[in-house]
Amino acid sequence: VLQPEEKKTVAYHEAGHAVAGWFLEHADPLLKVSIIPRGKGLGYAQYLPKEQYLYTKEQLLDRMCMTLGGRVSEEIFFGRITTGAQDDLKKVTQSAYAQ
Repeated sequence: VLQPEEKKTVAYHEAGHAVAGWFLEHADPLLKVSIIPRGKGLGYAQYLPKEQYLYTKEQLLDRMCMTLGGRVSEEIFFGRITTGAQDDLKKVTQSAYAQ
C-alpha cells in the first residue's frame, strides 16, 4: 500500500507524461491515466498509438520527451526525482540507441 506522499508523487509523475504529450505534435492520443498499482508499475499513462512501423526523428524525439515528462514533473513539483522514473529512463535510452 502506497503512503499518501508516494501516491502524490505517482500522480504528479503520471500527470507529467499526460501534460507533456498534450503539447507535443507527434504524441499519441491519451486514453487514460491511472495511479492504481499494477504489477511493477505504480501507475501508468495509456495511449492510443496508431498502427505504424516507420517513425521519423521528430516522432521519436516527441515520444522521448513524453516519456521523460513524468521525471520532469517530479523535479518541478518536488525538487527531486524518485526511482519511479527508472523505467522511463530505460525506455528513452533504448529509443535513443534505436535512432
